[in-house]
Amino acid sequence: MTTGEHGVDLLILDLDGVLVDTQDAEDGALAYLGTLMGVHLEHHEAQELFSGKKVQECIDLLEGLAHRPPPPDAVPIVRAKCRELIGSTLEPVPGVREALARVDVPMCVASNSPLELIKERLSDCGIIDHFDGRLYSAYEAGAWKPDPGLFRWAARDQGVPADRCLVVEDSLVGVDAALAAGMKVLQFNVVPVRAPHRAGVPTFSSMHALPGLVHGGRSS
Repeated sequence: MTTGEHGVDLLILDLDGVLVDTQDAEDGALAYLGTLMGVHLEHHEAQELFSGKKVQECIDLLEGLAHRPPPPDAVPIVRAKCRELIGSTLEPVPGVREALARVDVPMCVASNSPLELIKERLSDCGIIDHFDGRLYSAYEAGAWKPDPGLFRWAARDQGVPADRCLVVEDSLVGVDAALAAGMKVLQFNVVPVRAPHRAGVPTFSSMHALPGLVHGGRSS
């Protein structure tokens, strides 16, 4: 993959698990809902089942496993449990602050999360200023990953052709959306040995490596 000033005009970043350290909390909150419905999942099972997906889609998956409807307030239950698991302080993924400061192309966030949640988490981590309002929510687009519509909307809004965009994702759902949108994609995994990935998609395990990858380096 060739990247750099002649290959990338827009860097599109996922939120949970890429910029902010919340993916385990998201998966854990959904697993908690599962226990309320009689479905008990191990950590790796919750990760594989839920990571990157729309909350309602995850609740639908639990309904299928439980063979019973979810509580009527399932989404608020998940949101509240996630906040509890995150705790009083939210941190960016290690290396993110330094990486964002060194990336020299326009950046935006494209997430399956609601827009207000994107703003809240980026603000809590102190990194929202890097994006200058370039925040794209699937709830605003009406298209959730793996549908490529969210990424295509972000690129169109920024006036950048799809093949000049580089997407950073941690989940297969996001990777598949980027590929379907015709964009370059990198998969970020802190523990790459255990993480499922798509053949041919470069992976990296340290955010410190991101600027080099954007500007022409290789995955590490």
